[in-house]
Amino acid sequence: MPEAPEVGHESVLTANVRQARIARVYAEAILAVAARDGQEDAVGAELDAFVTDVLGKDPKVAAFFTSPAVSRRTREPILAAALTNTASPLLGKFLRVLNRNNRLDLLKQVAAAYRNLQDRRAGRVRVVVRSAVPLSADQQQDLRRTLAASLHKEPVLDLRTDPDLLGGLVVQVGDKVYDSSVRTRLAALRIQLTARGTNVVKA
Repeated sequence: MPEAPEVGHESVLTANVRQARIARVYAEAILAVAARDGQEDAVGAELDAFVTDVLGKDPKVAAFFTSPAVSRRTREPILAAALTNTASPLLGKFLRVLNRNNRLDLLKQVAAAYRNLQDRRAGRVRVVVRSAVPLSADQQQDLRRTLAASLHKEPVLDLRTDPDLLGGLVVQVGDKVYDSSVRTRLAALRIQLTARGTNVVKA
């Protein structure tokens, strides 16, 4: 009896790419309407707040809104109650459309795609910066100037403290990571020393 085909890594990647594309389509749609009505920044902030405050704080609430096991009809009155006096008419309508299309599970991706589209239109780029200790205001300003000159865009810094780095910085722009941390340099040095030791033994 032939075995059932195994769902491989490529299938998961394909599904993720498809979801990202769908999320981008929804993000483009709401951004176009928000920009037309002069609500681009406000709607973006609302999207982020809904993701953080509603979906991000309680896993049970997040599961209710995003689980395929919950029907859209069951979610609809709860969603309407959650949006009453808390969301703009545009965001409320958009979330109800997502619910009717069973796409509320893509809301985090939609919010991220919305931010990316906003940044692209404004000539901004988001940069994650990890440092061993918090950067001073002068250090942040110097870093912004350096990144702006290198990227030819306005950097929006997402500053994070990571004591494990020991010193230096790890700067991430999209998928690219620029690592000047002491921890990474020490790891590279250990690899070099290990390789040299192996060569000495072979000799």
